Formats: sequence, C-alpha cells, structure tokens
Amino acid sequence: MIDDPLPASWQDLQFGVQRIFRNLGLNAEVEIDLETPRGSVNVDVLATDIRSLDKITYIVECKNWGNTIPQSVVHSFTTVMHETGANIGFIISKRGLQQGAKRYTKNTNIIGMTYLEFQQRYFEAWWRRYFCPRIGDAADEPLQYVEPMNGKRDQEYAKLSPQAKEEFSQLDRERGMLVMVLAMMDASSYSPSMRAQEDIPNNFEEFKAKVLTQIAPGIDCRCNTFRELLEIILEFLADTKAKFDAIFGGAIFEPRESRNKVTVLGPPLDGNVYHY
Repeated sequence: MIDDPLPASWQDLQFGVQRIFRNLGLNAEVEIDLETPRGSVNVDVLATDIRSLDKITYIVECKNWGNTIPQSVVHSFTTVMHETGANIGFIISKRGLQQGAKRYTKNTNIIGMTYLEFQQRYFEAWWRRYFCPRIGDAADEPLQYVEPMNGKRDQEYAKLSPQAKEEFSQLDRERGMLVMVLAMMDASSYSPSMRAQEDIPNNFEEFKAKVLTQIAPGIDCRCNTFRELLEIILEFLADTKAKFDAIFGGAIFEPRESRNKVTVLGPPLDGNVYHY
C-alpha cells in the first residue's frame, strides 16, 4: 500500500490519485473542465504523461461509494472518453465494478479498479521514481560524512577536538553503515545495471520490520503505508545529518547535483520538487 486504500471521502480519493500520478512524473490536476462537442464536462482527475511520444492522457472517475459501481456510470464515462479523446480511462472506487459494468468495459480503454488495485498497478514505478530517489537525495549529505573516501570531510575532521572526533566515530559506528545501505536504494537511478538486482518489496510488514529494526530498535513506530514509512526514513536521515553537522559546527558540504535525474513536472502537492 502506497497510501490508505480506504480514503475517508471522495476528495481524499481524488487527491490521492493525483498525488500518485505526480509522484510518477505526470502532470495531474483535479476537477478539470474539458470542452466536448456537447459542451463543458468536469472530470475528477486529468493526468498527462508529457514524456511519452503521444502525450498519453488519463481521465479518472473517482467514486468513493460503499457499493460496487453500476453499468450506468460506465456508460456515462464512455461518452466522456469518446468526446474528450482521452487515451486511458480509470474508474477508481472503493468496491470496484458490478459484473455487468465489468463486461461492458471488456475490450475498451476503460479500466475499473479499487484504489488499492490502482496503487498495486503503479507500485513498482512509484518505488523506482519516487520512494527510492527521495531516500537517495536525503541520504546524500549524511553519506558524505561516512563514505570511505571524502577529502572535504577528512580536512574538517582534522580540525576537530579529540572529544568531537570521538563523537564522530561513535555516530559513524551507530549510523554509518545504515546510511550507506539507504543511499544504495537509489543506485539504479544512476547505474542502470543495478536495476536487474533491485529488490522490489512485495510484503509491507516484512519490509517495515526490517527497516525499523535498524532505524529505531525498540521503538514502536506506527505506520501502515509505504508513504508513512518513507517519512520515518527521511526523518532518520535528516536527524543523522543534523547530528553530524553539530559535531562539525555546521554543514560542511554543498548539496551535490542530482545524479542524471529528470525533474518531475507539475507542482507536487507538498510544494517541493523531487526527482526520479
């Protein structure tokens, strides 16, 4: 699960779909009015993959209903798809489609799925384009403190007092190896040969337990989604950087340029610019 598969409202469902599309590098907006031969029509989510040759567009109908979606909804959505010229249509709901609606969408460019199925459909891409790069970026400066060879660190280390040197060594022993492991999670983004060796997790609880045992041993970190776990990892890396900075009396490294990554287009929901 990237996010909670059962959002509280249809607005939460819309914004959840938008956020995942944006994390993948697509332009995505909610509540967009499109012109059709019969006039203006409002769509829940419009996403465009502007990196694709044909600028593939997705239109998403979000139904956070307690019941399965009937065929009548699919009929109306089919008209929207035809009149807007969208390439792919998703009807994302809490319970999925009724059997008649499923039969109707067969051999069409419309796909009905639950929000959980939508997340599963794009998890691998989300993992590679968003989860791992976010960790890689956050691990960059802490890594420079603990990597085997770093001239700038060695110069500044030589200026430390004996007590500060001991504090550095202690922190390096506690967190250095883990920082290097976390930094390697993004290795495939700048070394394509690493992609074949990349281990995509297929069990959240097992992966969470493995990570949290290293990051926060003995601490009950409550999280139920990969996005929540990502925030815990980012906080750990930020804390590690802050601790190293404090030993040296401030940050000693300039942020390194992103490693051959392409900026995600479209403003992310949290206002930051990320890379994949």
